[in-house]
Amino acid sequence: MDENRYENNKTNPKKKQGKSLTKRITGWLHLWLGLVSGIIVLTVTLSGTVFVFCDEIIDLCGGSAKYVQAPANAEKMTPEELLAHFHQQVPDRKAFYFDTYKDADRSFRVASATKPPKDKSADKADKPKKKGRGPRGVFAYHYLDPYTGKVIGSTKSYEFFYVVAHIHAQLLAGKFGKTVVGIASIIFFIQLIGGLILWWPKKWNKTTRTTAFKIKSGTKWRRKNYDFHNVFGFYSLLPAVFITITGLIMAYEVLTNLTQQAFGGAVDAHTIAEKYEPKFDPEKKALTYTDFLDRKFKEFPDAKQFRMSIPRNDSATVYHVVAARFIGLKSLINGKSMETNKYTGKEIDYPEEVQKHEVIEHMNFDLHVGYWGGMFGKIFTFIIGMICTSLPITGFLIWWGRRNKSPKKNKEIKNIHQHRKDSHHEQLV
Repeated sequence: MDENRYENNKTNPKKKQGKSLTKRITGWLHLWLGLVSGIIVLTVTLSGTVFVFCDEIIDLCGGSAKYVQAPANAEKMTPEELLAHFHQQVPDRKAFYFDTYKDADRSFRVASATKPPKDKSADKADKPKKKGRGPRGVFAYHYLDPYTGKVIGSTKSYEFFYVVAHIHAQLLAGKFGKTVVGIASIIFFIQLIGGLILWWPKKWNKTTRTTAFKIKSGTKWRRKNYDFHNVFGFYSLLPAVFITITGLIMAYEVLTNLTQQAFGGAVDAHTIAEKYEPKFDPEKKALTYTDFLDRKFKEFPDAKQFRMSIPRNDSATVYHVVAARFIGLKSLINGKSMETNKYTGKEIDYPEEVQKHEVIEHMNFDLHVGYWGGMFGKIFTFIIGMICTSLPITGFLIWWGRRNKSPKKNKEIKNIHQHRKDSHHEQLV
């Protein structure tokens, strides 16, 4: 009977050991798609991971310039006065928004860029060289003493994260780069699903459960690397898929529109919004920045920080203002971002579908970068980002290790497998 069982195992294909056709095909795709897209995925995931803590790093770079010694019984200068002092001291830059704080010891912060060349009709030889990329130049934050108007510090951390964000979105290569990142993101999504198929054990038992969910101790670096790739890849799978999907929604207009339609947002929100914005009237006088500041701090009594955009020209009729407990580069805590009428100071009453468009857009961004759960959400997203960044590296090392195994070692492994088969055959006989 034992002899017959051995013969059946030998002749019946279903009894043969080895990977299934699905796993073999998946493994082949997983390998070559990973090798093709690895460096791009590594760049995109690493830059995205760094961006998660942009607010904390920018504040750290601000250092002591974020605070001042408040004089007794002194009043802060108005935003108009402080901006005038800023442009006097830093004439080669143009401010595009400012942050002011309710606390007496906080400095006034200005976001600015180097000015583009004025004379666009001049010959190329006569034109001054542009500083930075595009018409807005190089970004920076400057900190001013709100009581004297003196610039007390500056940091180009804003510029650093501007570059990081554009590496993440388009590799600093415009539309072509955006297309490459989009394709790499789709491949990464396929890689995550393929990785799950390869990770899934053929049979579930105590040994396979230990291998699938734990990193074996006391092993050599190649086995340790293999375990890191498999185990950490599994634990990060669901959040990594989620982050990839939210990134694809931002990358592809068709997915953006489908998401907006699914949740009741307007696809052409910006076109609709223009119909509800006030028309420019040279006879009307716009409210001052101080008027907006006073109104919004009264409207939001718990707000500690106020941000206001500086319009590019007098014909702009909509001011973007934010009042919140904290306002970061792309985030805010306990507050509101709004578009306001420059003549009345009131928030513009857009249709519901336009408002939903903004909510959906910001929510998708927050989910993508980890702003959904405060510090916990950032830490969680950072850890997932680091794991995703490591996957192309550990995967490459697995392939390189297998590719460079010595012939002697391969022969030894084959002899061991053959010895096990012969021993098994003798036991059955």
